[in-house]
Amino acid sequence: MLFLFSYFQGLLLGLSLIIAIGAQNLFVFNQGLIGKHVLFVCLFCSISDALLILIGYSGVYLIVENNNFLQNLIIFIGFFWLISYGILKIKDGLSLTRKKSFNIHFSEISNRNLSKTLLVIAGITWFNPHVYLDTVFLIGSIANSQQPNKQIPFLIGTVTSSFLFFFFLGYIGYKIGPMINTPSLWKKINITLGIIMILIAFNLIYVYLLK
Repeated sequence: MLFLFSYFQGLLLGLSLIIAIGAQNLFVFNQGLIGKHVLFVCLFCSISDALLILIGYSGVYLIVENNNFLQNLIIFIGFFWLISYGILKIKDGLSLTRKKSFNIHFSEISNRNLSKTLLVIAGITWFNPHVYLDTVFLIGSIANSQQPNKQIPFLIGTVTSSFLFFFFLGYIGYKIGPMINTPSLWKKINITLGIIMILIAFNLIYVYLLK
């Protein structure tokens, strides 16, 4: 009973943090709509989350927390990555005004090989400092604050939430993709993804300057 209580506590916390609209979630849904490499993208995101949770639980986050140089490095790399990719997605979205440009764009992203796809999602996942704030720092500190006999089921619950959410999101996109694949939808997805990434980047710098 104690195991289940701690497990569901971790599961609900994980879902509450991961369910918000963000660049990673939109990319997974986007990949589902394309219908290519969905399994590998979902697996990559889920395993990445699991690794970050374990890093947080192990206390490695304390090294970063007490090292200003590492904090600054992570923040500025993340900022420039998010801005660059955000601008790229907005440009992609604005170009999708004609059926011909949509066909070219969809053909390009559909033909993107697995390694390129994983490279993009790796950048979105690992260069986004907000992932570290939620997954490493927050979940890590909460897990360590639990009683020793509650920590493992709590961690299993948070890891389960990542697998459930990413696979649900990716395969929902996969199921509905053929029905809603239109230039207007892809234009909205790309522009929304770009704006979210730019907002995350500037919010990151804003919070950093407030310190």
